[in-house]
Amino acid sequence: MITTDSYLINPQKHQSELPGFTLPGVFAATVVANGDKVAVFDNGHMRSWQEWANSASALARGLQELGVTKGEVVALHLPNSWEYLTMHVAIATIGAVMFPLHMAYGEHELRILLERAEVTTLVMPTTYGKRDLREMGRDLLTELSSLKHVLITGTEGQNSLTELENQWAGTTPHPVEVSPDDPFVLLASSGTTSLRPKICIHSHTGLLSNAALVCRDGKASRTDTIISASPFTHLFGLLSIHLSLFSQGQQALLSGWNTENFLELVSKAEANVLFAVPAQLRDVCIYLDSHPEFPRLKLREVRTGGAGVPAQLVADVRRVLGASVMVQWGMSEIGAGTFTRPEDPPEAASSSIGRPIDGAEARIAGEDGAELAIGETGELWYRSPYSFRGYLGDKDITEQAVTPDGWLKTGDLASRNEDGTIAYRGRRTEFINRGGLKFSAVEVESLLTDLAALSQFAVIAQADERLGQRSLLVASTRPGYSLTLEEVTAHLAAKGLAKFKWPEELVLVDELPATPTGKIARVRLAELLRATKLTDY
Repeated sequence: MITTDSYLINPQKHQSELPGFTLPGVFAATVVANGDKVAVFDNGHMRSWQEWANSASALARGLQELGVTKGEVVALHLPNSWEYLTMHVAIATIGAVMFPLHMAYGEHELRILLERAEVTTLVMPTTYGKRDLREMGRDLLTELSSLKHVLITGTEGQNSLTELENQWAGTTPHPVEVSPDDPFVLLASSGTTSLRPKICIHSHTGLLSNAALVCRDGKASRTDTIISASPFTHLFGLLSIHLSLFSQGQQALLSGWNTENFLELVSKAEANVLFAVPAQLRDVCIYLDSHPEFPRLKLREVRTGGAGVPAQLVADVRRVLGASVMVQWGMSEIGAGTFTRPEDPPEAASSSIGRPIDGAEARIAGEDGAELAIGETGELWYRSPYSFRGYLGDKDITEQAVTPDGWLKTGDLASRNEDGTIAYRGRRTEFINRGGLKFSAVEVESLLTDLAALSQFAVIAQADERLGQRSLLVASTRPGYSLTLEEVTAHLAAKGLAKFKWPEELVLVDELPATPTGKIARVRLAELLRATKLTDY
């Protein structure tokens, strides 16, 4: 049971002037304003706002009849789908708390997270990819004492979400008072797979105020059709849902990443706003450059983030997709933290991650926590009235991450530009110290994005007895391509990169481990290299 008593952070001293929001309130207002207008393009089907409301209402009542009460945690282990959208509203309507769980998680990670959050109801598909999830659901239901129900999508009959909705179709849920400060969403902090995962608690008004300001300052429009290539189980993808509620625009549902499927959906749905991480944008640009016969997309805006966004990629997106580029930085703890605005000069997207969201503050902190001068690199600290309310059940870890006056120590490195925007410099762990000369792996990676042979890649530190560390490039190649270290260094030399930053070894693998949002999972990559004895990283 999650309540306001579970909160470990109180941001009242920095409270926003925005009115308090709840998802049921925002959604109801949008449905009243739009009724039978199209809200969602779902696998060729056009679904209206009223249809969304009817399904969510039936599911909310069905959850109540199963015994789900206010404050209980309902986990969604679902791809981007109609079921995700309807359950998101249904869970909030009855005052329960949603816990999105990435589809990349296996049974081990799911068990740990479900147990930690004391989840009472889990919703998951019958199958995903080549995995049959029904048996896993039965095992979890047997093994976890808090778990009472596993509801399955993609099928009918007992324990199916379809059956629950059909059973309670046409009914309304029992009234539940939901306030803006109530718990809304739990989210595992990025990279969490440990035995003691960090789980962020977010309130209704925190996440929704964040989305309202992105909508306002990003000039979102009700004529927009948003397509998110990022999973809804991540805050970047979840923001796209909330943005559609505030803008009263449409969504097109992409269940998983595949470049050709994505291009087909954009064309059919006439989507004009794209949420995607840099790796996905690179895939699209390379595909369209190599398929000139493919019709050009009609995108108005691309919103990207989740990793460093190289200047070359920004230029390619503008050239190939004809869209403006909004660069966003955020975390599981804060949602959208900083972003570029439509009125910013074009170079802002390639030189910065923008400015903090309205009402929030950023600090470039030195070792003593004091603000550094313009141009100096330090740790990015962030303070916002829309941030998380602490790590679930982890007072000590929360106090280590957040200062008494509310600054979140993000672990990201950044500097402040002359115009006040923030330049992202990577994670502390992404710096390589070669004989006392330190440089950013992100900087090197940014210069490799236009090397056509590369598919996935990461520059990491390799232990060296004499120098301390050397640079290692781990990569997979695109079908039909080969790659040598000499080709890599020649490419970097042509870009003018100092020689001490060049990779000194190239390791080719079939596939690099990635996070659910498409970023390279560096910790898992290091474990893979150690296990295969490819390096003593």
